Amino acid sequence: MLLPSQIVEISVDQAWRYETPYPPLGFRPFAEGELGNGDSFGLYWPIGLETREPIVVETWHDSWQIQPTYSSVSSFLTALEKAEGEYPEPPSIEQDARSPRALFEDAKCKVQAQAVADAVSLLERALEVLPEYTDALCLLWAQYVRQGRIDEALAIAVKAIISPPSFGGRATKPLGWLQGRSNAPTLERDPIWLGRAELKLSYGGVKENGDYAVYRAAIQTYLNASQYVEACTLMQTYAELMYAETVAFQERQGFVKADFVATQIAASGMLPHGPRA
Repeated sequence: MLLPSQIVEISVDQAWRYETPYPPLGFRPFAEGELGNGDSFGLYWPIGLETREPIVVETWHDSWQIQPTYSSVSSFLTALEKAEGEYPEPPSIEQDARSPRALFEDAKCKVQAQAVADAVSLLERALEVLPEYTDALCLLWAQYVRQGRIDEALAIAVKAIISPPSFGGRATKPLGWLQGRSNAPTLERDPIWLGRAELKLSYGGVKENGDYAVYRAAIQTYLNASQYVEACTLMQTYAELMYAETVAFQERQGFVKADFVATQIAASGMLPHGPRA
């Protein structure tokens, strides 16, 4: 993975080990900006974009969320300097034109103002930087539907479903829309499309959940088809969701977090520029 040009200006945790699904594979914390409450800033390489310099994200450990706040280490350091020892505020688009979070927040305002085309442009820019940005995918799906861009909406709906919960909420509306459609020529072999009727996207509080079997089968289908970005993305999603289940549920599903993370790392080695550890 490509290191940022200003790597010497941050204190990356050299002892970091990927032992749990959260924070996600591809994340590496550093000390600057840390508040001491368990959250930290860190480098993150989007899946499949390992030859690009990483973005800078922030962990919100209470909610298991990742905020993709800065497009680069340079942007983060600029904000940190302006903060003068205080918490660095998220940048605006004017301050960081490629910040996924800033682009997403601006897009939400455009949607509220009925400026759909502008919102789409902002969301597409955010996803160029962070393709697995679940919140942005869900919002873009809705705008594509409004514009009648159905083939694009179909593809984005699947991407939203397989993208990690750490980057946003559940893609329940895109899933419901997919379930209401009878054909999708562009997705005729996609395992999420084919298994859409069995998905619920509801987790916790039940003894069995059929979503996980659909995900496991889809991961294997993606791997067999050499769709390694999709496979690695869905593996991260599966890991985060399963990690949030009870130990008893995990045991019934045969999930051992350290073993699964090792499997993720191995699968990421099949990416063009992997592995992600």
